[in-house]
Amino acid sequence: MWLTQLLERNRQCWPDRTALVDEERSVTWAEFHDRTLELARGLAGLGIERGDRVAVLAKDRIEVLESYFALARLGALFVPLNHSLAEPEVAGIMERVGAVAVIGESELLDRHPELPASVRMRLALDEPAFAALGSPGGARDLPQVADTDPIAVLHTSATTGQAKGVTVDSGSFRAIALGWLVMARPTDGIVMVNCCPLYHGSMVVSLTYLAAGATVVLMPGFTPQRALSAVERHRATHMWLVPQMLRFMLQAKGSHHTDLSSLREILYGAAPMPLDVYADAVRRLGCGFRQVYGMTEVGGPFVTLGPDEHPAPGDVTARIPCGRVVPGMSARAVDEAGRQVPPGEIGEIVVRGPGVMQGYWNDPEATAEITLDGWTRTGDLGFVDDEGRISLVDRTKDVIIRAGQNVYPSEIERALMTHAAVRDAAVVGMPDEDYGEVPLAYVALEAGAEADARALLAHVAKLLAPYKRPRRVEFIEQVPRNPAGKIVKKLLRV
Repeated sequence: MWLTQLLERNRQCWPDRTALVDEERSVTWAEFHDRTLELARGLAGLGIERGDRVAVLAKDRIEVLESYFALARLGALFVPLNHSLAEPEVAGIMERVGAVAVIGESELLDRHPELPASVRMRLALDEPAFAALGSPGGARDLPQVADTDPIAVLHTSATTGQAKGVTVDSGSFRAIALGWLVMARPTDGIVMVNCCPLYHGSMVVSLTYLAAGATVVLMPGFTPQRALSAVERHRATHMWLVPQMLRFMLQAKGSHHTDLSSLREILYGAAPMPLDVYADAVRRLGCGFRQVYGMTEVGGPFVTLGPDEHPAPGDVTARIPCGRVVPGMSARAVDEAGRQVPPGEIGEIVVRGPGVMQGYWNDPEATAEITLDGWTRTGDLGFVDDEGRISLVDRTKDVIIRAGQNVYPSEIERALMTHAAVRDAAVVGMPDEDYGEVPLAYVALEAGAEADARALLAHVAKLLAPYKRPRRVEFIEQVPRNPAGKIVKKLLRV
């Protein structure tokens, strides 16, 4: 089984190399391997069996990954939970997957006193009893887990509705990791600061670099100061973040006094990279950039654009391409009938390959809806060029149809973001008697900046055709985004 083999091989190759670091401690590959085995035996002793679903409710820390690997070793399915969810949302996920146990931090567990009847045990990973689980003294046989056995239920980011449980096996993790590493060509001595949470598909990036023997630095939550400090303190070579995080880091006062010279590559994904942020980062950091395009349903990161393919900031006119699929995966753009469209023509991006999920947990109808002739629908509109590079235009559900013409909100958002006073922007459709639907723009201004709706509309009028221009501009303090950096447009629609 892939995760078990990963640990065994890395223990053999680099037993004394640091595998994981958090704000409390660090562990070597030998310690990570041994603790995972102990924990798997301890959990088995408590009655956790193959096929059981175990929720994990914690901020990023070493014990989270130890729990994931231990549960996978048992053939139990780990179910990461977003710790910012409300009590009914957490209970709903646990009930839908039939969780038999929850592992988490004491403070977070205390926020959820009422859980479904299926949950028969709570384990606080920051208490002594958890650390004592599986202590040497009693060996226990563990099951043989195949790569085709499900080992996790990862939940989508739910920007348009209720989060869906994505069932994945270790074969998916292996396929994505090996394909990704062929493209990324990792060198020895990688230290990666992970700014993204371990409770959804973005964690696959960390698993992938762990497979290559990298050291992964975990943080209990992102703040610009915490991320800057982690890079300097650990002499990090890589960072994994979303573009908004990079913007906040560059704006932080401490960024000018922090030694970031160790950085070789910044991995970014989940949302388009604003061109002003990219230009500023290139100028100030002098490192390479790698775009990550992924989707939980297809195994996580399945497309990348490496540093050697990133354009110079002055050469970017509209968007930076996402890149090419990793070896083993396939993608194409199709029309509404599922027919592949010619290179350069916009269609929905569909994907297939060994990284694709087994299906949504206990939801065959939703699984069938996202499947098209053996391909998995991403819901993203984009095109593939003659050299296989994918560029995204928008989400299929976000497209505004104005009198029969397609208007892509992301294009309007990019135009608004070129105004010096605009910090962030989101565009949604609003009903219109004459045209059916027209664009409505929500704008958050830079601190201390001044601009009125008329000035912004005049600005985009120079950049966009009349049918693409917003009908109205509303000012808000902050554009709602989820932890992955994606705009939560369901909170803005009228």
